[in-house]
Amino acid sequence: MKRVIVSCMDYRLTDEILKRTDKDTLIFRNAGANVKEFLQRLKEIKPDEVIYLPHTDCAAMKLVFNVVKKGENVSKNVKEKLVDVFSGQKFETLEELEQLNAKINEEMLKKEVTKNVKTELIDVKKIQWPQKKTEVYFYPITARPTDKIGAYILQSTSIDDVKADIEIAKDKLGFKDIYDCSSGDCKKI
Repeated sequence: MKRVIVSCMDYRLTDEILKRTDKDTLIFRNAGANVKEFLQRLKEIKPDEVIYLPHTDCAAMKLVFNVVKKGENVSKNVKEKLVDVFSGQKFETLEELEQLNAKINEEMLKKEVTKNVKTELIDVKKIQWPQKKTEVYFYPITARPTDKIGAYILQSTSIDDVKADIEIAKDKLGFKDIYDCSSGDCKKI
């Protein structure tokens, strides 16, 4: 059975993701657990099951909220990749947006990838948080970077898939240390 996890890059989630994987599970991680960004890759993989793991207190959803409700500016790339999916959607609070994010992305997965989607909105108040590291790492979907627990982790089949997320990490979250670990060695980008 081909299993895929789609989740957020948040530092608090690595242990939660690893608890749900086996050695063959493929992991996609980005800002906001944004399925749209990975949709073509997921279609190519044709998984039998997708475990979709967004979370509460999500910085990406805070960014979307501020763009939609407060008119904050973002680049065209971030708008297209992350914000546009919420155009015309009704929500008043961040909590409603987080629920909406889970619903929209689950529906997209079921329509475009597989009917076998299990969604769990992880309440970060109910999990143990690791010590936060101020780095962002990009890894391929087969990686299990247990030595980076506490860091922000992006995962896809190509670093090009997460360019908007790298932009968010740099410009909106203020990260200066971003590394590409796709070739085995982590190189600062």
